Amino acid sequence: MKLELLSDKLQLEIHGEKTHEVNKISSPENAKPETLCVIWDKNIIDKLPLEIPVCAPEEFFVSGRDGIICDNPRALLPRLLEIFSGHEQRLTGIHPSAIISSTAKVSPDAYISALAYVGDNCVVEAGSVIEPHVVLLKNVYVGKNCLIHSGAVIGCDGFGFERTPEGLVKIPQTGGVFIGDDVEIGACTTIDRGTMDDTEIKSGTKIDNHVQIGHNVKIGRNCIICSMSGIAGSSVIEDNVTVSVQAGITDHVRIGAGAILAARTGVTNDIPAGALMSGFPARPHNEAKRALVLSADLPSLYKRVRTLEKKLGDTQKS
Repeated sequence: MKLELLSDKLQLEIHGEKTHEVNKISSPENAKPETLCVIWDKNIIDKLPLEIPVCAPEEFFVSGRDGIICDNPRALLPRLLEIFSGHEQRLTGIHPSAIISSTAKVSPDAYISALAYVGDNCVVEAGSVIEPHVVLLKNVYVGKNCLIHSGAVIGCDGFGFERTPEGLVKIPQTGGVFIGDDVEIGACTTIDRGTMDDTEIKSGTKIDNHVQIGHNVKIGRNCIICSMSGIAGSSVIEDNVTVSVQAGITDHVRIGAGAILAARTGVTNDIPAGALMSGFPARPHNEAKRALVLSADLPSLYKRVRTLEKKLGDTQKS
């Protein structure tokens, strides 16, 4: 589209030629005259040929450079990518191969893609997209403008068993799953329904691929849950928490608001708000780093101790 049309969409001013046409957003390494490069680093724009149009702060522009003037181009990048990917033109309707229960309620503005399954008593609100092969089992509520990627299974049985003299007895899982607005759930992620109450994912939270969320878990607003993490049953994740790759959270613990769990952190106890934790068991990140550095010295320390023990033994014998 021409810069003139793009500026109208964004309500931003143009620098240079209004009719300059661009067809995608590009990185600086692959920038061409027909692509728009989003720049927030002055050192980068100084290396770009003048014929490359940019989205950048006003002070970055010189005569001969076309583009869109933006005080915070980094914050604008998601919107630009959305425009040029076509995602702003969301599909609506139900694909003929999708299976929708007669008791499910689907907004006419939602889109259910091929081979998806929506079970009994489910609700999918306006603007949400359910991709191919997603399974929503019974009593799942999906809020507005959510995106659920292919292969996700939501509302399956929680992993609950009681040990008895006769063996393991399955505990019926009679709750559902509540998902707020603007939630994204990655491919092949599973979210179990609650035992009696609902498992909850509150608005704005983003969940990566291959994440397991157990029954009765409560996840707050605007959390980030990264790939291959596991959250065991009845744990509570407060608002704005970041759970990094392959972190594991045991059952019945609470992660305080704004806490960050580094990759492969193993949580066995409550984590205070705002804490940065790593290691297993989870401990403050700086403490865990010191322990890791010191552990590298253990082989030489062991040799020194053994040598001292031998000398001490020889001294005592003499």
